[in-house]
Amino acid sequence: MRIYQGRFVRFGLGWATLALNLYFSPWAEAASWTTNSPMTTARRGHTATLLPNGKVLVTGGYGNGLLSSAELYEPAKRTWTVTGSLATARHGHTATLLPNGKVLAAGGVGSSGGLASAELYDPETGKWLETEGLEAARYGHRATLLANGQVLISGGSSSADGDELYDPTSTRWTMTGTPHTLVSRNMHTATLLPDGRVQAIGGLGPTLRALSNAQVYDPATGRWTSGTSFLNTGRYLHTATLLPDGRVLVVGGESDTDFLSSVEISDTFTGTWRPTSGMTTKRENHTATLLPNGKVLVAGGYNSRCLSSSELYDLVTETWTTTGALITARENHTATLLPDGKVLVAGGENNSSSLSRTELFDSDNGSWTNASPMTTARYLHTTAVLPDGNVLVAGGISTNNSASSSAELYVPSRGLWTTTGSLNFPRYHHTMTLLAGGKLLVVGGVDNSTGNLSSAELYDLTAERWTSTGALHDGRNGHTGTLLPTGKVLVAGGHGSLGAGVFGTLDSAELYDPRSETWAVTGALTTSRWYHSATLLRNGRVLVTGGVGDNGAYLSSAELYDPATGQWTVSGPLHTARAYHTATSLPNGTVLAAGGAVTSTSYLSSAELYDPVTEIWTPTGSLNTSRGYHTATLLPNGKVLVTGGGDYTAPFFSSSELYDPALGTWTPTAALNIARSSHTATLLPNGKVLVAGGYNSGGIPYYLSGAELYDVGLGFDASWRPQITTATSPLSLGANLSLTGSGFRGVSEGSGGNAQDSPTDYPLVQLRSLECEQTLFLPASNWSMTSFSSAAVWNFPPGYALATVFVNGISSTSRVVNVSVPVPIPPILTDAKILTNGAFQFAFTNGVGALFGMLAATNPALPLTNWTKLGGVTEIAPGQFQFTDLQATNNAQRFYRMRSP
Repeated sequence: MRIYQGRFVRFGLGWATLALNLYFSPWAEAASWTTNSPMTTARRGHTATLLPNGKVLVTGGYGNGLLSSAELYEPAKRTWTVTGSLATARHGHTATLLPNGKVLAAGGVGSSGGLASAELYDPETGKWLETEGLEAARYGHRATLLANGQVLISGGSSSADGDELYDPTSTRWTMTGTPHTLVSRNMHTATLLPDGRVQAIGGLGPTLRALSNAQVYDPATGRWTSGTSFLNTGRYLHTATLLPDGRVLVVGGESDTDFLSSVEISDTFTGTWRPTSGMTTKRENHTATLLPNGKVLVAGGYNSRCLSSSELYDLVTETWTTTGALITARENHTATLLPDGKVLVAGGENNSSSLSRTELFDSDNGSWTNASPMTTARYLHTTAVLPDGNVLVAGGISTNNSASSSAELYVPSRGLWTTTGSLNFPRYHHTMTLLAGGKLLVVGGVDNSTGNLSSAELYDLTAERWTSTGALHDGRNGHTGTLLPTGKVLVAGGHGSLGAGVFGTLDSAELYDPRSETWAVTGALTTSRWYHSATLLRNGRVLVTGGVGDNGAYLSSAELYDPATGQWTVSGPLHTARAYHTATSLPNGTVLAAGGAVTSTSYLSSAELYDPVTEIWTPTGSLNTSRGYHTATLLPNGKVLVTGGGDYTAPFFSSSELYDPALGTWTPTAALNIARSSHTATLLPNGKVLVAGGYNSGGIPYYLSGAELYDVGLGFDASWRPQITTATSPLSLGANLSLTGSGFRGVSEGSGGNAQDSPTDYPLVQLRSLECEQTLFLPASNWSMTSFSSAAVWNFPPGYALATVFVNGISSTSRVVNVSVPVPIPPILTDAKILTNGAFQFAFTNGVGALFGMLAATNPALPLTNWTKLGGVTEIAPGQFQFTDLQATNNAQRFYRMRSP
């Protein structure tokens, strides 16, 4: 047995350290691990807890001394930020996510030895609050969240006579496990079984000998019972992972005489143990993570040196295979399965030094399968997911190179296409927008016989027919259509009539009001453009980028539309002029512009990111293939799938690639079965991507009816997926989203049950806008195996959204939720003050999500048209608004008016 800092052995007797040599292992295959942003503080013996908001909370541990610091990892931004510190520095403690969304940190080792104190972290405030302490100080213990929401603390070094239960409702601890019924043990594992019982396995006994027995705790009786079957090898510092089939996989550890590569499986129904294939490497103090595909990833650890190797256990074949090695050898680290199926490894130690380095393991393996073909071949058409989860395809260019009026529905549950009501006007190069009321708005486009169209039509899902609605002031095609937070639709730019029989690019923009079914002219673009992109930002503004301008010039300019003022302002330009590109709203709030053309004969592989805060574009990794007329789809795992497209010499591609925002890189993924460009790609509620139609001149007809489905390749069994039965819809901003269903605790805790335990067997719920792809993980107020309730929902665009439950990296089939458009109410002023720089700031309350513009004048009698438009108001918290007038310093007296667009 070795003794060193961070190990829970012989505390108070002095520390002994063991010098370790850095060990670098060659890659066993193509790299599966990638370097990630380091933590702000090097630490080992810490905890890592996945929060309902998708972030990972790391707490305490040991660095250059005991740590009270805590930090948060945000996968979307790949960044670490400091959060509130623990009241008591500690390591070797436990951290458990409670059903109310708070995190319970309990016990561990402090400056004076074992701790009985406990604390609660509130993700909403980022602060810790002390709660009632344990009955007795303990370390080397384990914490298990039971099905009833209570936390079982088992074993460890403690003077307590029995184990303890924490009740989040009463915030009190009570003794459980009738005295002496649990064999005294620490450095053991505790695994939540499918029937709600807890299995304690191995560990060190009172005489510091490795234990081979296992016991089971029954919450119904509060008692531990011992099995009649024993492990073949006594062990501690091992891992124990519940497999999807209900068996428990015990891996490695240390015996009384050696480090172990041996592996055993427990049949929880018969209580028997049997050996299975051993690992390729002996190891202890490692991590074990159940991946979405059912394999177990074992990483790092120690066997006379820190290990970088990792390997995968296949429960079907009961064999181990090596996978890519960690970049940094380590032990005493944590491993957390993220909602996207990646594994985050953080900290640990190497050569007795604490680490701040972190890494990500990615096991994606995407594939394409052919879907049923459309009833009509087409390209330059539009698609949209409807409130019932089906996909509507409308218009495009079809037979005889003519505009089509046909429309059809794809039903994912049946995998079939059916025809539906036809458009009143054939069209292509039009836009399609799903309105907040559930109808679909199709605008403009081109018809071969009549040219640019000013007509617009609405599709009624129930009646399956199209009806004409108010016409545009300017007929146009190649424009953009964006659903605004007000529920109105902004149409901008395009190609149309400039008057007197002259046609060209447009700078005009119009707003469609679904309530009156009318169009109103709004502020004109600063630059005429078509084949540009338009993206709704999180601040409610619309970013328009690139396109083709007057005289065929390709544009690098970008501009912002503010719905609060109805005006456009110039924003930071692209690094490279581009048209026919894609623009994707990423989970971290930035916008990815990818590919496109810089001239009519030169296509781009470059990509760049727009930061809405600085309004600056920065280059990011380049596509592997230059392309335009492609599609870009934000996947549930946060990556962006780019498919098909073409360039000047090859007008259609079959290649596809993935952009990882965490790494800023593109990697090839499986190729389409049919090369195509000018097609559509639609994320379905089941998490797959439907690619439909397009153009391919390799055969006759050139227009494609074929469709394919992309699967990200996480490889999970359908029976492991959480299921949503009901969801709150419509959902008002400021209200709670409630879901009911099954599998919200998953099939396993998904972790190793040891000191590095990081369970992820609870629901993380994400909203994803169907129109603008903005995503938001919702903080939880309560959850169980069959239900989830969020905190107040805000800072999310109104309209239809996909609600998805993620458990252990496995996503449910999404439910479509209608996030209703907020209705402003009379404001109530809560604060007004002059800031130190002379600016004037005031605050008021109103309905959550309401949108306001601010007007100012020095004379309140002036006509409203003469008031100055200052800009939008910021919602700083649900229903709490604030506005700062930086121009107030130049005015002795100033009057203000608020307006809601």
